[in-house]
Amino acid sequence: MKTSCKNLGKCQVKLTVELDADEAKAAVREVEKVFLREAQLPGFRKGKVPIELIRKEFASGLKQETERTMIRRHYADAVKAEGLDEVTLADVQDMTCGATGGGFTAIVEVRPEFKLPTYKGLKVESRDVAVKDEAVKDQLERLRAAYARYEDAKEGEAVADGDFVQIDYSGTVGGKPILEINPEAKFVASGEGFWTQVEEGRFLPEILDALKGMKAGETKKGIKAKFDKESAPDGLKGAKAEYDVTLKAFRRRILPDDAEFAEKAKAESVEKLAATIRETMEKNAVEQESMRRENEAVELLMKKVDFDVPGSQVRHAMDGYLQQLAQRAQYSGLDAGYFEQNRDKILKDAEETATRQVRLWYVIDAIAKAEKIEASDEERGKKVIEFVLANAKK
Repeated sequence: MKTSCKNLGKCQVKLTVELDADEAKAAVREVEKVFLREAQLPGFRKGKVPIELIRKEFASGLKQETERTMIRRHYADAVKAEGLDEVTLADVQDMTCGATGGGFTAIVEVRPEFKLPTYKGLKVESRDVAVKDEAVKDQLERLRAAYARYEDAKEGEAVADGDFVQIDYSGTVGGKPILEINPEAKFVASGEGFWTQVEEGRFLPEILDALKGMKAGETKKGIKAKFDKESAPDGLKGAKAEYDVTLKAFRRRILPDDAEFAEKAKAESVEKLAATIRETMEKNAVEQESMRRENEAVELLMKKVDFDVPGSQVRHAMDGYLQQLAQRAQYSGLDAGYFEQNRDKILKDAEETATRQVRLWYVIDAIAKAEKIEASDEERGKKVIEFVLANAKK
């Protein structure tokens, strides 16, 4: 057997295998022996069909099996002879097998060769993870609000944060009703008897701010608002609007006092509850900072490398990425139309993400070998990044 190699680039090598007459004949004899034992034809018992008849009736099958046998017998030895760091056999071409010899050409994917980036002494920022008292208080009050009750407002009472309000409203842009500008923008155009809560993110912020301090039956005119340039409906992006709003009724939010709050939250006291909240927030802060530093270390490593990776591994990683994307889309309610409209961008993003993921795997693997870090495939990445962070500049 003679072998030769040609680098095709992009982690592919053209491996040519030439077999002499004896090697080619050995492959043919091995296949014919199987056919002699298993072939069945009318008028002959199994295993008694003459070889000349087998060669005639099963010519195509004999050829295919002989080619497979040549690859099975010689491919691994050829890869070893050329010292290839094989990933997978991508394709087989130019199969020949005759009385004078034979051979084949294999397109082999190989591991990339690259210079291992500097991974010791990286400058990875460390941020303060202390939880401020104000943050604990805010979280405590958000939890308190979850146990609030609501009562119909009494005559003369004014709207405050957290209250539920019933309003009539109508908006214009440049003096023109919003509904005439975009008939589909009904939600931001006008409403009657509309209930919402005076809380950030519930409705147009300018209207919510204007409602504070209003009393049932009051009307405010000319409330100025501005639509977002990106997310607003067509025809309204970045537009300045004016609204007239009438407060028809509202329900007051009644927050529980400390004793009731602690009881509903199943805590010994509000102080003990605050301590528990602080402990949880501190734990989360540490975990988030750890994750942030890991991501920063990965980014620093990846900025230092740029090399081709095997296409088969990229395709495999793409499949995983697209499956996760499909699952997330299902949970968020996106339909098939979204994927069809954004197909090119989705595939481009998937390929870029997958390529980066495979490239990172090779960098991680190289560091693990260099530092003799032993771990399972699932743990190797975490162990290597922990090593990088342990050797980062403080």
